[in-house]
Amino acid sequence: MELLDIKNPFGGPVYHVDSCTSTMDEARRLCGEAPHGTIVMADLQTRGRGRFPSRTWTASAGKNLTFTLILRYDGFLSVPAAITLRSGIAVARAIEALEPVLALRTAVKWPNDVMLGSKKCAGLIAESDGRTVLLGIGVNVAENFGRDGATAPNAVSIMDELSTLDTAAAAAYAEASHRVPLLLEKTLFALFYTLSADFDGLWREEFEKRLYMKGKTVSFVSGTVAAPCTVAGTLAGIDSGGALLVIPNGKTEAEAFAAGEVLGKR
Repeated sequence: MELLDIKNPFGGPVYHVDSCTSTMDEARRLCGEAPHGTIVMADLQTRGRGRFPSRTWTASAGKNLTFTLILRYDGFLSVPAAITLRSGIAVARAIEALEPVLALRTAVKWPNDVMLGSKKCAGLIAESDGRTVLLGIGVNVAENFGRDGATAPNAVSIMDELSTLDTAAAAAYAEASHRVPLLLEKTLFALFYTLSADFDGLWREEFEKRLYMKGKTVSFVSGTVAAPCTVAGTLAGIDSGGALLVIPNGKTEAEAFAAGEVLGKR
């Protein structure tokens, strides 16, 4: 495990490993003694996963940003409200700071994805015991999915999206070694703000402005994986606690859902 010279506003060390099962696993191993703000990033995850254990995060070595941030709090009430949603805003901001031309194409998909156009560019996962939060983030930076998305129809990288707008800028991603740490720094500074008390009264408004499919008719799967329930309706926004608001077809009042997944247009 190598210590990197990366600017970290959280004040913790930034560790790098060439390969690991997942940065979440590495962070758990460090959890006993790691200070607030410790980061573990990896060039390659062999068993990276998303919100559901059945979903894996596959990526080529050295072409993407995958890391876990260890955050310490005094207790459950000190953990920032809607931490995953606020972190999604930070990742979107960081992508836009890295490549401003992508600003109009960046959106956050409830509850834990960042989109470029209609495809997923980044995913987040947060685990907490009430005092420690492990925040895992993966961003497709220079993965070559191709414009037709043949290898992963629902995924896109920053490089791929740039190739539709600025071929010269996209060409710079052929060598990703300097882009990945730069995006990490931008993401950390964005996270430092969006998870701060200064953002407590602002996150909901910004999330709604960025909310993927807001105002569109969607198919939404609510409930647990074992007992899903599909709802078709208009995606209306989020409530003050971060639950998704959907107006079911044939109704006028929105219903709030604390868990589930937006599948797309009905």
